[in-house]
Amino acid sequence: MYFVRFVYILIYRAFYIIFQQKKEAKWGADFLHKLEQQFGGNFDERTFKKIIFYYSLKVPAICDAFLHLHNKKTNRQECERLLHYFICSSVFDNFFDREELSDEDIYKIAFASNTYTASNFNERISLNSHLLILNYVRDKEKYLSVLKKEYNVQAASRKQFDVNITNEEIEQITLDKGGNAVLLCSFYLDHQASIHEENCWYKLGNIIQTINDLFDIYRDLQSGLQTIPNRMKDAHEFKKYYMNLVASLKQEIKAIDVPEKQKLHFTVSLMGICALGIIAIEQLIKIQGKAAALPDLKTLSRKDLIIDMEKKSNLWKWVKTVYFLSND
Repeated sequence: MYFVRFVYILIYRAFYIIFQQKKEAKWGADFLHKLEQQFGGNFDERTFKKIIFYYSLKVPAICDAFLHLHNKKTNRQECERLLHYFICSSVFDNFFDREELSDEDIYKIAFASNTYTASNFNERISLNSHLLILNYVRDKEKYLSVLKKEYNVQAASRKQFDVNITNEEIEQITLDKGGNAVLLCSFYLDHQASIHEENCWYKLGNIIQTINDLFDIYRDLQSGLQTIPNRMKDAHEFKKYYMNLVASLKQEIKAIDVPEKQKLHFTVSLMGICALGIIAIEQLIKIQGKAAALPDLKTLSRKDLIIDMEKKSNLWKWVKTVYFLSND
């Protein structure tokens, strides 16, 4: 019986996400074009695509999964707030990464918004989006506390280009950066998350950031960005570390007080994300073979390190891994 329910949920979620992502991408692009006209400017192509990609994927894959716990789906007002969040996060990333603004000015936009005078399109659009969603948030003190943590870790993440940064520092940056970024999304939904749901948002963010680093090993090595995955020595040990992150998330899922039928749907959805990290690690385990340690990752080719999720073998591994994680 469990297998039948699992297959039904997995197929339903896969097709739902594919369909909804296309729908939300079109709606989001139209919305951004209207904002560009309103504020007299344009997003650069890379930023525009980044906003649409993350918005259109995370609404059906993550937000709808959380709301399904309460027999709801993301409504249009929630979608608008989430799109404004991804405008903020993407433009603020540019402010930090491209050094388009000083840390002091970035801080003023986020935490002294009413006193900041925007001087260009990116500043105007991010300030507008930030104020719109801040005006909606019910618990502003808690929200601003999480936002300040995200601001601090974004600034701290510049240290990841320093080869002398410790693994402990990288790990803390990774967990905080991903955890707080995903947790912020929960504030834009009409449903008030329970403490265990909030913990799921945060811990899912830990895992998503780790997955991103696993999938970006080759690119990060080229840019000199220090991450836990590209400093990895033993893929088997890293798998144990990653599985502990997944186990911590699953513990919070079990503590959520909703009927098991809805919780299974939620579990399959989140484990579908977690399974991606395991596939990436298994590829590294195969490279390591019977050796005590991985070869120097810098000596490996892009083909060795890129995880191609369009390969039938990887898709089949993903299905089996999601089943294993959901039924454990």
